[in-house]
Amino acid sequence: MKKFIFDFITSSFSLFENPFYNYIAMFVVGSLAFSIAWNIVGNLGFRGEIGSIFHWVIRLISFIFIWIVFTLLINFVLFVLNNWKLILMLLIILLIILVIIKLLKKRKEKYRTIKK
Repeated sequence: MKKFIFDFITSSFSLFENPFYNYIAMFVVGSLAFSIAWNIVGNLGFRGEIGSIFHWVIRLISFIFIWIVFTLLINFVLFVLNNWKLILMLLIILLIILVIIKLLKKRKEKYRTIKK
C-alpha cells in the first residue's frame, strides 16, 4: 500500500518531455532517494512496520527534494544555453568594471604614497 501511495504521488513528476530520457532521469532520482532512505532508516535502527513507514516517508521527501534540485539544474543549463550571448556580454562588462575598479584603487594608492 505504501508503494502504491508513493507511486501515485510521484507518477506526475517529470524532468524531460522525451519519455526515454525521463525514465532514465527518474530512475536516477528514484535510486538516489531509495539509497538515502535505506541508509537513514538503517542507521536509525528501525525495523518492521515502523521502519517501513519511515523508509517511505523519507524516500518521498528525498525524492521530491532531489527532483527539485534536478529541475532547477536543468532549467539553469537550458537558460545558459539559450542566452549564452547575453551572459557572455554581461560577464565581459563585469570583467571590465572589475579591471577599472582595480586600476582606480591602484592609482589612488599611488597618489597616497606620493603625498606622504
